[in-house]
Amino acid sequence: MLGNTISLLFIVLTIQGIFGEQCLTDQWPPKPERAVPTYVVSLDDPPMERWNQVATAFKTEIIDILAFFKAFIVEINPNLKFLLNLIDDKLPAVADTLPAPYGDEMKGISRATGLPLGEIVLYNIFYEASALCTSMVAQNQYGNVFHVRNLDFGVFFGWDMLNNSWILTEKLRTLIIQINFTRNGEVLFKTTNFAGFIGVLTGLKPNVFSASVNSRVSLQGGYEGLIEWIFNINRNQSFITFVIRDLLTKAESFDSVVSNLTETELIAPCYYIVGGPKAGQGVVITRDRTKTVNITRLGKDNLWFVIETNYDNWKKQPIFDDRLTPCIKCMKIKGQDDVTFESLFNVLSSRPMLNTLTVYSTLMELSTGRYETYWQHCRDEDAPCLPW
Repeated sequence: MLGNTISLLFIVLTIQGIFGEQCLTDQWPPKPERAVPTYVVSLDDPPMERWNQVATAFKTEIIDILAFFKAFIVEINPNLKFLLNLIDDKLPAVADTLPAPYGDEMKGISRATGLPLGEIVLYNIFYEASALCTSMVAQNQYGNVFHVRNLDFGVFFGWDMLNNSWILTEKLRTLIIQINFTRNGEVLFKTTNFAGFIGVLTGLKPNVFSASVNSRVSLQGGYEGLIEWIFNINRNQSFITFVIRDLLTKAESFDSVVSNLTETELIAPCYYIVGGPKAGQGVVITRDRTKTVNITRLGKDNLWFVIETNYDNWKKQPIFDDRLTPCIKCMKIKGQDDVTFESLFNVLSSRPMLNTLTVYSTLMELSTGRYETYWQHCRDEDAPCLPW
């Protein structure tokens, strides 16, 4: 499996030129069956009970993906079996070190699925270390702000030669859900999640702020921070997806969110993309673990949008994975008077923004709270798909 992945990398680097760029106009509306189901999680329920419905509904899929994780670790190298012991011996105790209510929520999911607590912890902290994405905040000519994103996940986790797809990506697609988090019977915020995952990679608090998290490619990634947390070397840092959920729960303004995401010490480097309900409220916050490296604001270079993939957006993008340049070109073609769910979904559905790793697209309108998620699947029969 790993050998196939390495071979694929060399193939991509040598035939990059055959994958063209697109700026499609005919992908909206998505077929109804591509809309993901919506579940309600009540913050008024005890933490250990909040996820019972979701965990029960997706028990089979959660068990399947965790079995894949463990089998893949051993297939990479049988000598890595000690990592499976780490999952059983060390990770259950991590649940008690997490800020409330996250440890108890994981315990509740473990109980509902029958899976060991260590595996549920692994499932929830794994996303701290690896995810590839395209996120964008755009403003139309009337000052209305939209926030959209593609979530790409699963690179190097098993290439299916028969179907030209990443095995992990295919499994994640079966777990996509929208969640309405409620308090006192009212929707407080909305997110797109993988069932059983309690942090937030994509979310909206209507008329307050929206946020998406993109991984920032780094030699150390989030692994160093995770090791420091697990072995109690440094716990004065925050999990990148829990920060977003905390802010969706408590924050009351765009400015306070930007300030918090700029200053908080983190487990992993990342990009926070944040939108607000007022004209001009859109930023990309480039983060190292301990500091903010850069803030790119909506309006920079007289543009009505800010875009982030997985590399610093003020630098030249890598030749093997430049989604930023084609995305900028496509947005300029469409123009500021065509910033709508339809046009933005067409951008997200155009290659190379859409690729073999793309799991879902989410579209958010800040002032109205409109929030829609659709699963995505790049198919070679339409046009060649990049593996990432």
